[in-house]
Amino acid sequence: MKVYKHRFLTLAAVLLLTVVLAACGQNGGNSANDATASNNDATGNTQSGNGANDTAEGQAATKIYKDFTGQEVEIPTNPERIVSVTHLGDLLALGVKPIGAGSLALENSVLLSKELEGVENVGDISVEKVLELQPDLIIVPTYTPADIVEQLKKIAPVVTLATAGWEGIDPLEEVKTVGEMLGREQQAEEFITRYKQKAEDAKAKLSEVIGPNETVGTYSIWAKNFWVWPKTRDAGYNLYEMFGLKPQEKIEKEVFSTTGADISLEVVPEYAADHMFLTVYEPDGGKERAEEVMNGPVWKNIPAVQKNHVYLLNYKEFWMVDGLNLEKQLDILVNLVVSQNQK
Repeated sequence: MKVYKHRFLTLAAVLLLTVVLAACGQNGGNSANDATASNNDATGNTQSGNGANDTAEGQAATKIYKDFTGQEVEIPTNPERIVSVTHLGDLLALGVKPIGAGSLALENSVLLSKELEGVENVGDISVEKVLELQPDLIIVPTYTPADIVEQLKKIAPVVTLATAGWEGIDPLEEVKTVGEMLGREQQAEEFITRYKQKAEDAKAKLSEVIGPNETVGTYSIWAKNFWVWPKTRDAGYNLYEMFGLKPQEKIEKEVFSTTGADISLEVVPEYAADHMFLTVYEPDGGKERAEEVMNGPVWKNIPAVQKNHVYLLNYKEFWMVDGLNLEKQLDILVNLVVSQNQK
């Protein structure tokens, strides 16, 4: 009996020890897994000292960006849902497609219709429509009303950027600025290199038609205005900067330093270049006004008109002067000038 009892107690002790060790091993495994999960959570969600979240790859999830107004804005390092009122050509040049865009830029970027397919129109600008899209970054131009900007800030970070057409900044600097904001500096440089090479090829073709001493100018007829444009509107940047064509003297002296000059019809001949590139802003009676001007004696007596050196451009193709829009405008300009001067 004693031997049996001893053996029974020994067997029980062994079994008990086995159960305890197994339990400890399981708890130890769970603790290790919990620790790993905890570390992963900390890497993904814990804010760093500068207020930015760290991603699993060790890259900050957000960064501080100083916009055109001098405001420091915390924005996503790699935004995935951008609503941009303007700058569509810049974004597309960098390989970025926004989920929403302002109506003015969207409706006047017809050269980018394929690339912008599926992009939602948010007006200029509907806070409600922006909210529906749930963006993680909103880009607005400087002329956006302050009260609208404040409402948009409640939805997502808002960055204010300058535009070539409004502030007169260099369009390629505009591409670089957007590239820096989105961490796509390399894509910006690649686009600029490609664009400049294409412009050089176009320049060679135009030199066969427009001589080195012949002048060019860009103009636009509206319902109540006759505009003469500087380098940063319509075809100006490609004509003056990329092609190196000579500006009409009065335009260079009086208009280049502005964002555009509204002149009377009577003085148009004083600003007329040897080659005139013209758009017609058709809404609100602009089309009818253009017909009236072009059928009048002042217009018909301009040398460029008489020599068929007035090149009519679609205003919806040349309204925006940003990134990919500029590149696509090169072909239109070259083809139009060459075809119109074939003998």
